[in-house]
Amino acid sequence: MLFLIDGIPIQPDRLRNFKLQADNLINRIMEHIEKLQLYPNLHIGNPELDVLAEKPIKGLGSIVDTLTTIEKVLQRLPKGHASQIRSYVSTLLDYFNETMTFMHCTPKEPANGRSLDAFLEDNATHHITLAYATLDILKQFLQKLKANLDQLKSC
Repeated sequence: MLFLIDGIPIQPDRLRNFKLQADNLINRIMEHIEKLQLYPNLHIGNPELDVLAEKPIKGLGSIVDTLTTIEKVLQRLPKGHASQIRSYVSTLLDYFNETMTFMHCTPKEPANGRSLDAFLEDNATHHITLAYATLDILKQFLQKLKANLDQLKSC
């Protein structure tokens, strides 16, 4: 059982649930990327999104911040482009927000709001490329998070 700093345990069932959700989401991402039929090793460099992949996980606040940003990007894609994945991200975000509430963590505003809005506006017509880059970063983030579940114990 993973314990929090203030002694409130994170239930093993919640950790298993998170791992199952993350695995399911990673599998959905892989299926969606295959449907896009882009070159498998394609890297679409994008400073606004690359920051998310490189950003260290520092507790629940950073997890919620990253997922909120990813959800915002996915929401800007046309209907049908990763809609199911957007739903999974929303569910996962709800899970982490509930955990933050349970732990009495103080929510913070996402760090890159205005620059992200400008970026999304500039790239609105490139939704396939944007979807691919965002899903790849989401996959990397979930894999990193699964390997660092101890970060769930701090705000």
